[in-house]
Amino acid sequence: MHGMAGKSSFGATVTALVRAGRTTEAVRLVEDALKRAPRDVTLLTTLAQLHNRGTRSYSRARRAAEAALKTAKRNLPALMEAAQASAAMSDFEAALTFLDTARKVAPKDPDVLYVLAATQHRMDRFEDEVATLDAALALRADHPQTRMQRATALLSAGRLTEAAEACRALFADRPELSHLYGIYASAATITADDPLYRHFKDVIVPAQTAPQQIARCRRVLAKMEDDLGHHGRAMALTAEANAAEGIRHDAHRYAAFIAAQTSLTRADYMGRSGLADDTPVLIVGMPRSGSTLMEQVLTRHGEIGGVGESNALRDIVRDLGIAEHDGPALAARIRGLTDTQAAAHGRRYLDEIRSGGGGAARIVDKNLHNFEYLGLIARILPRARILHALRDPMDTCVSCYLQRLSPWHAYTRDLGDLGRYYRQYRRLMEHWAQALPNPLLPVRYEDMVTDTESTTRRLVEFLGLDWDPACLDHRAAKEVRTLSAAQVRRPIYRTSVEKWRRYEAHLGPLKTELAGFYEGGLD
Repeated sequence: MHGMAGKSSFGATVTALVRAGRTTEAVRLVEDALKRAPRDVTLLTTLAQLHNRGTRSYSRARRAAEAALKTAKRNLPALMEAAQASAAMSDFEAALTFLDTARKVAPKDPDVLYVLAATQHRMDRFEDEVATLDAALALRADHPQTRMQRATALLSAGRLTEAAEACRALFADRPELSHLYGIYASAATITADDPLYRHFKDVIVPAQTAPQQIARCRRVLAKMEDDLGHHGRAMALTAEANAAEGIRHDAHRYAAFIAAQTSLTRADYMGRSGLADDTPVLIVGMPRSGSTLMEQVLTRHGEIGGVGESNALRDIVRDLGIAEHDGPALAARIRGLTDTQAAAHGRRYLDEIRSGGGGAARIVDKNLHNFEYLGLIARILPRARILHALRDPMDTCVSCYLQRLSPWHAYTRDLGDLGRYYRQYRRLMEHWAQALPNPLLPVRYEDMVTDTESTTRRLVEFLGLDWDPACLDHRAAKEVRTLSAAQVRRPIYRTSVEKWRRYEAHLGPLKTELAGFYEGGLD
Protein backbone atom coordinates (compact mmCIF):
# COMPACT_ATOMS: atom_id res chain seq x y z
CA MET A 1 0.00 0.00 0.00
CA HIS A 2 1.06 3.55 -0.82
CA GLY A 3 2.18 5.23 2.40
CA MET A 4 3.04 2.01 4.25
CA ALA A 5 6.19 1.80 6.33
CA GLY A 6 8.38 0.29 3.65
CA LYS A 7 9.02 -3.42 3.97
CA SER A 8 8.79 -3.44 7.73
CA SER A 9 6.88 -6.19 9.46
CA PHE A 10 4.35 -3.59 10.63
CA GLY A 11 3.65 -2.44 7.09
CA ALA A 12 3.45 -6.02 5.90
CA THR A 13 0.92 -6.83 8.63
CA VAL A 14 -1.29 -3.89 7.73
CA THR A 15 -1.13 -4.79 4.04
CA ALA A 16 -2.01 -8.42 4.78
CA LEU A 17 -5.03 -7.35 6.83
CA VAL A 18 -6.28 -5.12 4.02
CA ARG A 19 -5.87 -7.85 1.43
CA ALA A 20 -7.80 -10.23 3.70
CA GLY A 21 -10.67 -7.74 3.88
CA ARG A 22 -9.97 -6.94 7.53
CA THR A 23 -9.71 -3.19 7.12
CA THR A 24 -11.21 -2.39 10.52
CA GLU A 25 -8.44 -4.38 12.20
CA ALA A 26 -5.85 -2.59 10.09
CA VAL A 27 -7.25 0.77 11.16
CA ARG A 28 -7.16 -0.26 14.82
CA LEU A 29 -3.55 -1.42 14.47
CA VAL A 30 -2.47 1.90 12.96
CA GLU A 31 -4.41 3.90 15.55
CA ASP A 32 -2.70 1.94 18.34
CA ALA A 33 0.68 2.75 16.79
CA LEU A 34 -0.26 6.43 16.60
CA LYS A 35 -0.87 6.51 20.34
CA ARG A 36 2.86 5.92 20.71
CA ALA A 37 3.88 8.21 17.84
CA PRO A 38 1.03 10.69 17.23
CA ARG A 39 2.97 12.83 14.77
CA ASP A 40 4.36 10.02 12.63
CA VAL A 41 3.69 11.18 9.06
CA THR A 42 3.81 7.70 7.54
CA LEU A 43 1.35 6.30 10.07
CA LEU A 44 -1.02 9.24 9.62
CA THR A 45 -0.90 8.93 5.84
CA THR A 46 -1.47 5.19 6.08
CA LEU A 47 -4.52 5.82 8.27
CA ALA A 48 -5.83 8.33 5.73
CA GLN A 49 -5.43 5.79 2.97
CA LEU A 50 -7.19 3.07 4.95
CA HIS A 51 -10.18 5.36 5.42
CA ASN A 52 -10.15 6.56 1.81
CA ARG A 53 -9.92 3.07 0.28
CA GLY A 54 -11.39 0.86 2.97
CA THR A 55 -13.84 2.34 5.46
CA ARG A 56 -14.90 5.18 3.14
CA SER A 57 -14.92 7.45 6.17
CA TYR A 58 -13.65 10.43 4.23
CA SER A 59 -13.84 12.96 7.06
CA ARG A 60 -11.52 10.74 9.12
CA ALA A 61 -9.26 10.30 6.13
CA ARG A 62 -8.92 14.03 5.70
CA ARG A 63 -8.30 14.62 9.41
CA ALA A 64 -5.48 12.07 9.36
CA ALA A 65 -3.94 13.54 6.21
CA GLU A 66 -4.17 17.09 7.55
CA ALA A 67 -2.51 15.97 10.79
CA ALA A 68 0.36 14.61 8.69
CA LEU A 69 0.57 17.88 6.78
CA LYS A 70 0.94 19.84 10.04
CA THR A 71 4.27 18.07 10.49
CA ALA A 72 5.26 17.87 6.81
CA LYS A 73 3.43 20.56 4.80
CA ARG A 74 4.72 19.34 1.43
CA ASN A 75 4.42 15.60 2.00
CA LEU A 76 3.16 14.31 -1.34
CA PRO A 77 1.32 11.15 -0.15
CA ALA A 78 -0.51 13.15 2.55
CA LEU A 79 -1.46 15.84 0.04
CA MET A 80 -2.86 13.18 -2.28
CA GLU A 81 -4.90 11.53 0.45
CA ALA A 82 -6.23 14.88 1.64
CA ALA A 83 -7.24 15.77 -1.92
CA GLN A 84 -9.02 12.46 -2.51
CA ALA A 85 -10.90 12.65 0.79
CA SER A 86 -11.96 16.24 0.08
CA ALA A 87 -13.20 15.33 -3.40
CA ALA A 88 -15.18 12.40 -2.00
CA MET A 89 -16.80 14.84 0.44
CA SER A 90 -17.62 17.18 -2.50
CA ASP A 91 -15.34 19.83 -1.00
CA PHE A 92 -13.80 20.51 -4.37
CA GLU A 93 -12.24 23.83 -3.47
CA ALA A 94 -10.16 22.11 -0.78
CA ALA A 95 -9.35 19.18 -3.08
CA LEU A 96 -8.02 21.51 -5.78
CA THR A 97 -5.99 23.46 -3.22
CA PHE A 98 -4.29 20.28 -1.99
CA LEU A 99 -3.65 19.20 -5.59
CA ASP A 100 -2.21 22.58 -6.52
CA THR A 101 0.35 22.16 -3.76
CA ALA A 102 1.00 18.57 -4.83
CA ARG A 103 1.71 19.70 -8.41
CA LYS A 104 4.21 22.24 -7.10
CA VAL A 105 5.92 19.51 -5.08
CA ALA A 106 5.95 17.01 -7.98
CA PRO A 107 5.15 18.79 -11.27
CA LYS A 108 5.89 15.70 -13.37
CA ASP A 109 4.23 13.04 -11.24
CA PRO A 110 1.51 11.31 -13.30
CA ASP A 111 -0.20 10.05 -10.15
CA VAL A 112 -0.90 13.64 -9.11
CA LEU A 113 -2.48 14.27 -12.51
CA TYR A 114 -4.53 11.08 -12.20
CA VAL A 115 -5.98 12.23 -8.86
CA LEU A 116 -6.66 15.66 -10.36
CA ALA A 117 -8.52 13.98 -13.23
CA ALA A 118 -10.56 11.89 -10.79
CA THR A 119 -11.49 15.10 -8.96
CA GLN A 120 -12.50 16.78 -12.20
CA HIS A 121 -14.68 13.76 -12.97
CA ARG A 122 -16.49 14.18 -9.66
CA MET A 123 -16.99 17.83 -10.56
CA ASP A 124 -18.48 16.82 -13.94
CA ARG A 125 -15.68 18.73 -15.70
CA PHE A 126 -15.13 16.01 -18.27
CA GLU A 127 -13.34 18.03 -20.95
CA ASP A 128 -10.85 19.24 -18.34
CA GLU A 129 -10.49 15.64 -17.20
CA VAL A 130 -9.60 14.50 -20.73
CA ALA A 131 -6.93 17.19 -20.99
CA THR A 132 -5.47 16.25 -17.60
CA LEU A 133 -5.35 12.56 -18.51
CA ASP A 134 -3.66 13.43 -21.81
CA ALA A 135 -0.98 15.23 -19.80
CA ALA A 136 -0.61 12.19 -17.52
CA LEU A 137 -0.26 9.88 -20.52
CA ALA A 138 2.43 12.13 -21.95
CA LEU A 139 4.42 11.25 -18.83
CA ARG A 140 3.38 7.58 -18.62
CA ALA A 141 2.01 6.53 -21.99
CA ASP A 142 1.14 2.89 -21.34
CA HIS A 143 -0.55 3.12 -17.95
CA PRO A 144 -3.72 1.03 -18.42
CA GLN A 145 -5.80 2.64 -15.64
CA THR A 146 -5.11 6.11 -17.01
CA ARG A 147 -6.04 4.99 -20.51
CA MET A 148 -9.24 3.41 -19.26
CA GLN A 149 -10.17 6.51 -17.25
CA ARG A 150 -9.58 8.61 -20.36
CA ALA A 151 -12.05 6.43 -22.27
CA THR A 152 -14.56 6.95 -19.45
CA ALA A 153 -14.00 10.71 -19.55
CA LEU A 154 -14.55 10.78 -23.31
CA LEU A 155 -17.76 8.81 -22.84
CA SER A 156 -18.98 11.19 -20.13
CA ALA A 157 -18.15 14.16 -22.35
CA GLY A 158 -20.34 12.69 -25.10
CA ARG A 159 -17.38 12.00 -27.41
CA LEU A 160 -18.60 8.49 -28.15
CA THR A 161 -16.57 7.74 -31.27
CA GLU A 162 -13.33 8.71 -29.52
CA ALA A 163 -14.30 6.73 -26.41
CA ALA A 164 -14.93 3.61 -28.48
CA GLU A 165 -11.64 4.06 -30.33
CA ALA A 166 -9.77 4.46 -27.03
CA CYS A 167 -11.29 1.17 -25.87
CA ARG A 168 -10.26 -0.58 -29.09
CA ALA A 169 -6.69 0.64 -28.67
CA LEU A 170 -6.62 -0.57 -25.06
CA PHE A 171 -8.12 -3.91 -26.10
CA ALA A 172 -5.28 -4.41 -28.59
CA ASP A 173 -2.77 -4.15 -25.72
CA ARG A 174 -4.68 -5.37 -22.66
CA PRO A 175 -7.68 -7.52 -23.65
CA GLU A 176 -7.82 -9.03 -20.14
CA LEU A 177 -9.06 -5.75 -18.57
CA SER A 178 -12.70 -6.62 -18.00
CA HIS A 179 -13.83 -3.10 -17.12
CA LEU A 180 -12.96 -1.71 -20.55
CA TYR A 181 -15.81 -3.67 -22.14
CA GLY A 182 -18.44 -1.87 -20.10
CA ILE A 183 -17.11 1.49 -21.27
CA TYR A 184 -17.02 0.21 -24.83
CA ALA A 185 -20.58 -1.15 -24.68
CA SER A 186 -21.81 2.28 -23.57
CA ALA A 187 -19.92 4.10 -26.31
CA ALA A 188 -20.47 1.82 -29.30
CA THR A 189 -23.32 0.06 -31.04
CA ILE A 190 -22.24 -3.58 -31.12
CA THR A 191 -22.09 -5.65 -34.31
CA ALA A 192 -21.86 -9.44 -34.55
CA ASP A 193 -18.33 -9.37 -35.97
CA ASP A 194 -16.98 -6.91 -33.38
CA PRO A 195 -13.78 -8.45 -31.96
CA LEU A 196 -14.33 -6.86 -28.55
CA TYR A 197 -17.80 -8.38 -28.33
CA ARG A 198 -16.58 -11.81 -29.36
CA HIS A 199 -13.63 -11.81 -26.95
CA PHE A 200 -15.77 -10.54 -24.11
CA LYS A 201 -18.47 -13.16 -24.73
CA ASP A 202 -16.15 -16.11 -25.37
CA VAL A 203 -13.25 -15.39 -23.00
CA ILE A 204 -13.94 -12.75 -20.36
CA VAL A 205 -17.48 -13.65 -19.28
CA PRO A 206 -16.88 -17.42 -18.83
CA ALA A 207 -13.75 -16.72 -16.75
CA GLN A 208 -15.57 -14.80 -14.01
CA THR A 209 -16.08 -16.59 -10.69
CA ALA A 210 -16.80 -13.87 -8.09
CA PRO A 211 -20.53 -13.03 -7.81
CA GLN A 212 -20.05 -9.29 -8.33
CA GLN A 213 -17.89 -9.85 -11.39
CA ILE A 214 -20.37 -12.36 -12.80
CA ALA A 215 -23.17 -9.86 -12.32
CA ARG A 216 -21.26 -6.93 -13.81
CA CYS A 217 -20.06 -8.82 -16.87
CA ARG A 218 -23.45 -10.33 -17.61
CA ARG A 219 -25.05 -6.91 -17.54
CA VAL A 220 -22.50 -5.61 -20.03
CA LEU A 221 -23.05 -8.64 -22.26
CA ALA A 222 -26.82 -8.08 -22.00
CA LYS A 223 -26.38 -4.59 -23.44
CA MET A 224 -24.27 -6.00 -26.27
CA GLU A 225 -26.82 -8.70 -27.06
CA ASP A 226 -29.58 -6.11 -26.99
CA ASP A 227 -27.71 -4.07 -29.62
CA LEU A 228 -27.69 -7.19 -31.79
CA GLY A 229 -31.45 -7.57 -31.45
CA HIS A 230 -31.17 -10.60 -29.15
CA HIS A 231 -33.71 -9.21 -26.71
CA GLY A 232 -34.62 -12.51 -25.09
CA ARG A 233 -30.95 -13.23 -24.49
CA ALA A 234 -30.49 -9.77 -22.98
CA MET A 235 -33.33 -10.42 -20.54
CA ALA A 236 -31.92 -13.84 -19.60
CA LEU A 237 -28.46 -12.40 -18.96
CA THR A 238 -29.94 -9.65 -16.80
CA ALA A 239 -31.80 -12.28 -14.74
CA GLU A 240 -28.53 -14.22 -14.32
CA ALA A 241 -26.76 -11.04 -13.19
CA ASN A 242 -29.45 -10.33 -10.64
CA ALA A 243 -29.33 -13.89 -9.33
CA ALA A 244 -25.54 -13.68 -8.94
CA GLU A 245 -25.87 -10.51 -6.85
CA GLY A 246 -28.49 -12.04 -4.58
CA ILE A 247 -29.98 -8.65 -3.65
CA ARG A 248 -33.66 -8.40 -2.73
CA HIS A 249 -35.94 -5.50 -1.98
CA ASP A 250 -37.77 -5.35 1.36
CA ALA A 251 -41.23 -4.70 -0.07
CA HIS A 252 -43.02 -4.86 3.29
CA ARG A 253 -40.80 -2.20 4.88
CA TYR A 254 -41.16 0.03 1.85
CA ALA A 255 -44.95 -0.32 1.80
CA ALA A 256 -45.02 0.73 5.46
CA PHE A 257 -42.83 3.73 4.63
CA ILE A 258 -45.18 4.86 1.86
CA ALA A 259 -48.23 4.36 4.07
CA ALA A 260 -46.73 6.58 6.77
CA GLN A 261 -45.97 9.33 4.26
CA THR A 262 -49.51 9.28 2.92
CA SER A 263 -50.71 10.02 6.45
CA LEU A 264 -49.40 13.58 5.98
CA THR A 265 -52.22 15.82 4.75
CA ARG A 266 -52.71 19.43 3.75
CA ALA A 267 -53.76 20.13 7.35
CA ASP A 268 -50.19 19.36 8.50
CA TYR A 269 -48.98 22.39 6.51
CA MET A 270 -51.81 24.84 7.13
CA GLY A 271 -50.75 27.93 9.07
CA ARG A 272 -47.12 26.84 9.23
CA SER A 273 -44.08 28.28 7.50
CA GLY A 274 -40.56 27.29 6.54
CA LEU A 275 -38.12 29.25 4.38
CA ALA A 276 -39.96 31.38 1.81
CA ASP A 277 -37.57 30.96 -1.13
CA ASP A 278 -38.46 29.81 -4.64
CA THR A 279 -34.93 29.10 -5.89
CA PRO A 280 -35.05 25.27 -5.63
CA VAL A 281 -36.48 23.11 -8.40
CA LEU A 282 -36.69 19.41 -7.58
CA ILE A 283 -36.99 16.89 -10.41
CA VAL A 284 -38.35 13.69 -8.91
CA GLY A 285 -39.59 10.34 -10.17
CA MET A 286 -38.25 6.95 -11.20
CA PRO A 287 -34.85 6.39 -12.81
CA ARG A 288 -34.95 6.15 -16.61
CA SER A 289 -37.96 8.47 -16.75
CA GLY A 290 -36.52 11.20 -18.98
CA SER A 291 -35.31 13.33 -16.10
CA THR A 292 -31.84 13.91 -17.54
CA LEU A 293 -33.32 15.25 -20.76
CA MET A 294 -35.55 17.58 -18.74
CA GLU A 295 -32.61 18.76 -16.65
CA GLN A 296 -30.52 19.49 -19.71
CA VAL A 297 -33.26 21.41 -21.49
CA LEU A 298 -33.82 23.55 -18.41
CA THR A 299 -30.19 24.23 -17.49
CA ARG A 300 -29.48 25.59 -20.96
CA HIS A 301 -31.61 28.54 -19.83
CA GLY A 302 -29.49 31.48 -18.78
CA GLU A 303 -31.20 31.85 -15.40
CA ILE A 304 -31.27 28.17 -14.41
CA GLY A 305 -28.40 26.33 -12.74
CA GLY A 306 -28.09 22.70 -11.79
CA VAL A 307 -26.41 20.63 -9.07
CA GLY A 308 -27.02 17.17 -10.52
CA GLU A 309 -28.19 14.60 -7.97
CA SER A 310 -27.69 16.40 -4.66
CA ASN A 311 -27.69 14.47 -1.38
CA ALA A 312 -28.58 17.63 0.55
CA LEU A 313 -32.12 16.56 1.44
CA ARG A 314 -31.15 13.01 2.35
CA ASP A 315 -28.38 14.41 4.59
CA ILE A 316 -30.94 16.49 6.47
CA VAL A 317 -33.11 13.41 7.01
CA ARG A 318 -30.10 11.49 8.31
CA ASP A 319 -29.06 14.32 10.62
CA LEU A 320 -32.57 14.42 12.03
CA GLY A 321 -31.79 10.93 13.32
CA ILE A 322 -34.21 9.13 11.01
CA ALA A 323 -33.22 5.72 9.67
CA GLU A 324 -33.73 5.09 5.97
CA HIS A 325 -37.36 4.31 5.15
CA ASP A 326 -38.51 4.67 8.75
CA GLY A 327 -41.83 6.15 7.67
CA PRO A 328 -43.49 6.77 11.05
CA ALA A 329 -40.39 8.52 12.43
CA LEU A 330 -40.12 10.77 9.37
CA ALA A 331 -43.80 11.73 9.42
CA ALA A 332 -43.66 12.48 13.16
CA ARG A 333 -40.53 14.61 12.74
CA ILE A 334 -42.12 16.62 9.93
CA ARG A 335 -45.16 17.32 12.11
CA GLY A 336 -42.96 18.20 15.10
CA LEU A 337 -40.74 20.81 13.44
CA THR A 338 -41.19 24.35 14.69
CA ASP A 339 -41.23 27.14 12.12
CA THR A 340 -37.77 28.22 13.25
CA GLN A 341 -36.38 24.70 12.85
CA ALA A 342 -38.07 24.30 9.47
CA ALA A 343 -36.59 27.56 8.18
CA ALA A 344 -33.12 26.56 9.42
CA HIS A 345 -33.28 23.25 7.57
CA GLY A 346 -34.56 25.06 4.49
CA ARG A 347 -31.62 27.45 4.69
CA ARG A 348 -29.20 24.56 4.99
CA TYR A 349 -30.63 22.88 1.89
CA LEU A 350 -30.62 26.15 -0.04
CA ASP A 351 -27.03 27.00 0.93
CA GLU A 352 -25.84 23.58 -0.21
CA ILE A 353 -27.45 23.69 -3.64
CA ARG A 354 -26.37 27.30 -4.15
CA SER A 355 -22.76 26.27 -3.55
CA GLY A 356 -23.00 24.19 -6.72
CA GLY A 357 -25.61 26.14 -8.65
CA GLY A 358 -24.06 29.58 -8.47
CA GLY A 359 -26.25 32.66 -8.41
CA ALA A 360 -28.97 31.32 -10.72
CA ALA A 361 -32.56 32.36 -10.13
CA ARG A 362 -33.59 28.69 -10.19
CA ILE A 363 -31.39 25.73 -9.24
CA VAL A 364 -32.33 22.21 -10.30
CA ASP A 365 -31.74 19.23 -7.99
CA LYS A 366 -32.26 15.99 -9.95
CA ASN A 367 -32.07 13.50 -7.10
CA LEU A 368 -35.06 11.50 -8.30
CA HIS A 369 -35.68 9.63 -5.07
CA ASN A 370 -36.37 12.90 -3.30
CA PHE A 371 -39.96 11.96 -4.12
CA GLU A 372 -39.79 10.03 -0.86
CA TYR A 373 -39.02 13.22 1.08
CA LEU A 374 -41.34 15.76 -0.51
CA GLY A 375 -43.29 15.89 2.75
CA LEU A 376 -40.17 17.34 4.37
CA ILE A 377 -39.46 19.72 1.49
CA ALA A 378 -43.00 21.07 1.80
CA ARG A 379 -42.37 21.82 5.48
CA ILE A 380 -38.97 23.49 5.08
CA LEU A 381 -39.31 25.06 1.60
CA PRO A 382 -43.00 25.41 0.77
CA ARG A 383 -42.28 27.51 -2.34
CA ALA A 384 -39.82 25.06 -3.91
CA ARG A 385 -41.12 23.90 -7.28
CA ILE A 386 -41.46 20.19 -8.01
CA LEU A 387 -41.26 18.63 -11.47
CA HIS A 388 -42.52 15.05 -11.63
CA ALA A 389 -40.76 13.19 -14.45
CA LEU A 390 -43.14 10.62 -15.91
CA ARG A 391 -42.69 8.06 -18.65
CA ASP A 392 -44.73 5.10 -19.81
CA PRO A 393 -44.70 2.72 -16.79
CA MET A 394 -43.58 -0.33 -18.78
CA ASP A 395 -40.84 1.61 -20.60
CA THR A 396 -39.64 3.05 -17.29
CA CYS A 397 -39.50 -0.28 -15.50
CA VAL A 398 -37.97 -2.31 -18.35
CA SER A 399 -35.23 0.30 -18.74
CA CYS A 400 -34.56 0.17 -14.98
CA TYR A 401 -34.40 -3.62 -15.10
CA LEU A 402 -31.91 -3.71 -17.97
CA GLN A 403 -29.61 -0.99 -16.63
CA ARG A 404 -26.83 -1.53 -14.12
CA LEU A 405 -28.26 0.49 -11.26
CA SER A 406 -26.51 0.40 -7.89
CA PRO A 407 -27.46 -2.13 -5.18
CA TRP A 408 -29.36 0.69 -3.48
CA HIS A 409 -31.96 0.15 -6.22
CA ALA A 410 -32.64 -3.41 -5.04
CA TYR A 411 -36.22 -3.10 -6.26
CA THR A 412 -34.97 -3.34 -9.86
CA ARG A 413 -33.55 -6.88 -9.47
CA ASP A 414 -36.88 -8.71 -9.83
CA LEU A 415 -39.67 -7.87 -12.28
CA GLY A 416 -42.41 -8.45 -9.72
CA ASP A 417 -40.63 -6.36 -7.07
CA LEU A 418 -40.06 -3.64 -9.64
CA GLY A 419 -43.72 -3.46 -10.59
CA ARG A 420 -44.84 -3.34 -6.96
CA TYR A 421 -42.29 -0.63 -6.17
CA TYR A 422 -43.51 1.41 -9.14
CA ARG A 423 -47.09 1.19 -7.88
CA GLN A 424 -46.00 2.39 -4.43
CA TYR A 425 -44.10 5.32 -5.94
CA ARG A 426 -47.10 6.38 -8.05
CA ARG A 427 -49.37 6.06 -5.01
CA LEU A 428 -47.15 8.44 -3.07
CA MET A 429 -46.84 10.96 -5.91
CA GLU A 430 -50.61 11.03 -6.39
CA HIS A 431 -50.93 11.74 -2.67
CA TRP A 432 -48.34 14.53 -2.73
CA ALA A 433 -50.16 16.22 -5.62
CA GLN A 434 -53.17 16.64 -3.32
CA ALA A 435 -51.46 17.20 0.04
CA LEU A 436 -48.52 19.55 -0.51
CA PRO A 437 -48.57 23.35 -0.71
CA ASN A 438 -45.72 23.37 -3.26
CA PRO A 439 -46.28 23.97 -6.98
CA LEU A 440 -46.04 20.53 -8.63
CA LEU A 441 -46.04 19.84 -12.37
CA PRO A 442 -46.10 16.37 -13.98
CA VAL A 443 -43.99 16.23 -17.16
CA ARG A 444 -44.26 13.29 -19.54
CA TYR A 445 -41.15 12.11 -21.37
CA GLU A 446 -43.27 11.29 -24.41
CA ASP A 447 -44.37 14.94 -24.57
CA MET A 448 -40.75 16.08 -24.29
CA VAL A 449 -39.73 14.07 -27.36
CA THR A 450 -42.84 14.55 -29.52
CA ASP A 451 -43.70 18.18 -28.73
CA THR A 452 -40.44 19.52 -27.37
CA GLU A 453 -40.90 23.26 -27.77
CA SER A 454 -44.37 23.64 -26.27
CA THR A 455 -43.50 21.27 -23.41
CA THR A 456 -40.31 23.19 -22.67
CA ARG A 457 -42.12 26.52 -22.79
CA ARG A 458 -44.62 25.15 -20.28
CA LEU A 459 -41.72 24.13 -18.00
CA VAL A 460 -40.06 27.56 -18.17
CA GLU A 461 -43.38 29.30 -17.51
CA PHE A 462 -43.97 27.02 -14.52
CA LEU A 463 -40.60 28.15 -13.13
CA GLY A 464 -41.69 31.79 -13.42
CA LEU A 465 -39.06 32.75 -15.99
CA ASP A 466 -39.04 34.33 -19.44
CA TRP A 467 -38.41 32.11 -22.44
CA ASP A 468 -34.80 31.47 -23.55
CA PRO A 469 -34.29 29.96 -27.05
CA ALA A 470 -31.10 28.26 -25.83
CA CYS A 471 -33.32 25.65 -24.15
CA LEU A 472 -33.89 24.00 -27.55
CA ASP A 473 -30.24 23.97 -28.66
CA HIS A 474 -28.98 20.44 -27.91
CA ARG A 475 -25.45 21.50 -28.84
CA ALA A 476 -25.40 23.65 -25.71
CA ALA A 477 -25.75 20.62 -23.40
CA LYS A 478 -23.84 20.98 -20.15
CA GLU A 479 -21.81 18.15 -18.76
CA VAL A 480 -23.76 15.50 -16.85
CA ARG A 481 -22.81 12.24 -15.22
CA THR A 482 -25.69 9.77 -15.42
CA LEU A 483 -26.58 6.69 -17.43
CA SER A 484 -28.09 9.08 -20.00
CA ALA A 485 -25.04 11.34 -20.29
CA ALA A 486 -24.28 10.48 -23.90
CA GLN A 487 -27.90 10.55 -25.00
CA VAL A 488 -28.62 14.11 -23.91
CA ARG A 489 -25.93 15.46 -26.25
CA ARG A 490 -27.79 14.12 -29.28
CA PRO A 491 -30.81 15.77 -30.88
CA ILE A 492 -34.02 14.73 -29.11
CA TYR A 493 -35.04 11.28 -30.30
CA ARG A 494 -38.19 9.15 -30.15
CA THR A 495 -36.90 5.59 -30.40
CA SER A 496 -37.31 4.95 -26.66
CA VAL A 497 -41.10 5.30 -26.81
CA GLU A 498 -42.78 1.88 -26.31
CA LYS A 499 -39.38 0.18 -26.39
CA TRP A 500 -40.67 -2.30 -23.82
CA ARG A 501 -42.59 -4.20 -26.50
CA ARG A 502 -39.33 -5.73 -27.75
CA TYR A 503 -39.20 -7.73 -24.53
CA GLU A 504 -42.92 -8.36 -24.04
CA ALA A 505 -42.68 -12.15 -24.07
CA HIS A 506 -40.42 -12.03 -20.99
CA LEU A 507 -42.31 -9.48 -18.88
CA GLY A 508 -45.18 -11.47 -17.37
CA PRO A 509 -44.69 -10.51 -13.68
CA LEU A 510 -44.17 -6.85 -14.54
CA LYS A 511 -47.23 -6.71 -16.80
CA THR A 512 -49.34 -8.19 -14.01
CA GLU A 513 -48.30 -5.45 -11.60
CA LEU A 514 -48.63 -2.54 -14.04
CA ALA A 515 -51.76 -3.52 -15.95
CA GLY A 516 -53.86 -1.09 -13.91
CA PHE A 517 -52.03 1.89 -15.43
CA TYR A 518 -53.36 1.05 -18.90
CA GLU A 519 -56.94 1.40 -20.00
CA GLY A 520 -58.09 -2.12 -20.82
CA GLY A 521 -54.94 -3.68 -19.33
CA LEU A 522 -51.90 -4.95 -21.19
CA ASP A 523 -53.10 -8.16 -22.82
